[in-house]
Amino acid sequence: MNQRLIWIIGEYAERIDNADELLESFLDTFPEEPALVQLQLLTATVKLFLKKPTEGPQQMIQAVLNNATVETDNPDLRDRAYIYWRLLSTDPEAAKDVVLAEKPVISDDSNQLDSSLLDELLANISTLSSVYHKPPEAFVSRVKAAPRVDDEEFADAGETGYSESPSQGLDGASPSSSTGNSSNVPVKQPAAAAPAVAAPIPDLLGDLMGLDNALVLVDEPTASSGPPLPVVLPSTTGQGLQISAQLVRRDGQIYYDISFENGTQGVLDGFMIQFNKNTFGLAAGGPLQVPPLQPGSSARTLLAMVFSQNVSPGAPNLLLQVAVKNNQQPVWYFSDKGSLHVFFGEGNLYLMTMNFQKNTPILSSAA
Repeated sequence: MNQRLIWIIGEYAERIDNADELLESFLDTFPEEPALVQLQLLTATVKLFLKKPTEGPQQMIQAVLNNATVETDNPDLRDRAYIYWRLLSTDPEAAKDVVLAEKPVISDDSNQLDSSLLDELLANISTLSSVYHKPPEAFVSRVKAAPRVDDEEFADAGETGYSESPSQGLDGASPSSSTGNSSNVPVKQPAAAAPAVAAPIPDLLGDLMGLDNALVLVDEPTASSGPPLPVVLPSTTGQGLQISAQLVRRDGQIYYDISFENGTQGVLDGFMIQFNKNTFGLAAGGPLQVPPLQPGSSARTLLAMVFSQNVSPGAPNLLLQVAVKNNQQPVWYFSDKGSLHVFFGEGNLYLMTMNFQKNTPILSSAA
């Protein structure tokens, strides 16, 4: 309580007529006062001397500095007293700038959020981001997943390309029956309709990435239109093939919105896709529907995703490791970082808890 009274006297010494008498009443018991009271009394006396450099405050400041530097064994009090002593003896005006500096105005900035940060917080309304008003990446201690022993085939593929692109989970569009063209790459329409795949392509990838679920083969084309997708495999890495993709949610269903752009000189067909084990156990829920791509053309489709038992061990993360192959090129690997709000539905709230001992995701819904 005493330190609060002493602070008020020192802070408003120029407005209190008997400020020196009030502070002097505390000097008699200076050695017996607690450390916080001694520190506050030292600072208040210096403020009084700088504001009222009369004979009374001069005697007080000498007594306080002597007690604080000679009669005490508190290093914090002694060091602060020496600093004040040096400032007052060398340049009193500089001491005023330091001790009597103006303090910033106290204001509430909780409602002054940047619009981009506000949108990101709204997308993560049920996480710590919205509680602490910080972006999700501020809470992530690891941005790259460490390679695992069971992924040696995935990590050491010799003739394949690899690309990482942390894409944000923006909403995509509903599937339709036409093939969409990219707005960034010149599109050449084929003269004749591409022939449909007559028979399923053999399982060329085998047990890629050590998963038990079967590979998804190309079927009848299904495309979607919507905003541009983040690039996960640039054409420089894919030998002319560019892949853009992201996880989206539509009508309570999670899809993988994926687009292929053929920048090569030949036709690309026989597309297959595979997802590595991941935190959520996400896997393809149906056939990937992409038609043969003529040179310069593109196709975009929605691939339905399902929750399987292929859950990766280790710390949970939003990273999806994907492998894509066609008949004309080697296997392409890339990583795609999803957004957590994709797993929260429009009508139902999907609550996911992790059983870290068994490492199995448990999904439940509440209306």
